[in-house]
Amino acid sequence: FKVRSFKPFMASEKANDARLNSAVEFGRAEMGESSEFHDSVLRAVLYALMELVKNVDSSEVLAHLTLNIPNYYGDMTQRELAVDLADYLAKRLDQLRPEEASAARVLRELIKNQRLG
Repeated sequence: FKVRSFKPFMASEKANDARLNSAVEFGRAEMGESSEFHDSVLRAVLYALMELVKNVDSSEVLAHLTLNIPNYYGDMTQRELAVDLADYLAKRLDQLRPEEASAARVLRELIKNQRLG
């Protein structure tokens, strides 16, 4: 994944304090068509995590996820990638942001157990 500018993704750019935005900090940012990131599976997963952290109903979160991932039902690799990203984030964020890690585990299971058809 390549972007022209990393600044929209950074929560802090200070030396020794640089870090990426959390899903909650991203919020609805970078969802517009002008963003290089807007139609990526990762952006959709981060948006879903933000919704779960904010206690949005899980059925709504899944509905939004299917709308935010292009060809969600037509290309099963998109769903698999969403599961893999949620799993990675759950493991990676466990110590840094436990609430987001928990939301990532919930999202992973929601996608895995989603009925298709």
